[in-house]
Amino acid sequence: MDTNNILKRLAEILGITRDVLEKKMGRTIRIMSYRGIDYVVLREDLGGFREGTVIFLSEEKIIHGYPSIRRLALLEGVPLHMIDEIVVEEKMNGYNVRIVLVNDRILAITRGGYICPYTTARIEKIYGERLREALSEYEDVVLAGEVIGTENPYVVYEYPEAHGFDYFIFDVMKNGALAPLSLRDEIVDKYSLKRVPVLARLNKNELGRLREIIDDLDKRGREGVVIKDPMHRVSPLKYTTIYINIKDIEEGMKYPFDEGRGYLFSRIVRLICQAYEYGLSNEELDRIALRLGRAILGPAVESLKARSKGRLIAATYKLVFPSEEDLRDYLEFLEELGVDAVVKIIGTSREGVEVELMKLKDTHGYYSKILETGYSPLD
Repeated sequence: MDTNNILKRLAEILGITRDVLEKKMGRTIRIMSYRGIDYVVLREDLGGFREGTVIFLSEEKIIHGYPSIRRLALLEGVPLHMIDEIVVEEKMNGYNVRIVLVNDRILAITRGGYICPYTTARIEKIYGERLREALSEYEDVVLAGEVIGTENPYVVYEYPEAHGFDYFIFDVMKNGALAPLSLRDEIVDKYSLKRVPVLARLNKNELGRLREIIDDLDKRGREGVVIKDPMHRVSPLKYTTIYINIKDIEEGMKYPFDEGRGYLFSRIVRLICQAYEYGLSNEELDRIALRLGRAILGPAVESLKARSKGRLIAATYKLVFPSEEDLRDYLEFLEELGVDAVVKIIGTSREGVEVELMKLKDTHGYYSKILETGYSPLD
């Protein structure tokens, strides 16, 4: 790829001077390639374009970054933010993927703006023909949805309805804006695709009913809700259950020097607000405090014990590649991003090549130093 030519074309497409773009190369702008398709990723907001925006140079096509969603601390904020009617959808615990059609090829773009070869291959195999037809008819739209299940390299969470790997559409974007939910429903129904579960349509003041929905999700070990205006006249809101807030801490604290610190405080703040709004008794607080304490200490202690026995501290993922070519593409992708990973082929099945992927965590090195020296790496 000729960087000078790319910068010139990028300046024309985005309406940003070449001098500005040159200064942003590497940190904000990254040039990538996937199977002969050159594209540019915005790793930060730039010139009015959101982080995660992708520019396909061959078609001069801009795929805008998915907008961030405000997190509710208190359900009392719903009537303050929303206009009248609200749609309550289940927030599924996976990773955000935009689906686009480029050169008649279905591409899966992560929230950060990268074409993920693995996600692209899996979605192509399951829904490729239907998605190609949908995006050919609705040329100006981008589908946004959640990949969920246990067979992915990002967020592993078991959903019975996912069968290892599946894709649930939650929004449609047009020119970078979220389109009315009726358009999403039209496309999903017409092409037999899947949408995230729609749990209710309520008046914005029906907080009692909203609380009942969230309580039910909490009992079932689900993540939470996204609350939307059906026309997207105002931005959506998200709210997570007590269960998932503690579960996320438990998962993050397997690797305390990686995800642990970032996971802890924000989720504790959510629990503080839920305890306040739900009016929890001292007895209920004690039960949650025990679960919280075990979620913080339990997995972190187990990881330290494992390291003391010489085991690697790494996140392990099971992946199923439809073909060996897809596996090679993904390995090249990891190398391009500088991801330190070990891949072991388990075998083959009707679904494709089964692989175990291990990503070494920083916690491995920190725990090694603690065990070698006895010193704390923190003040």
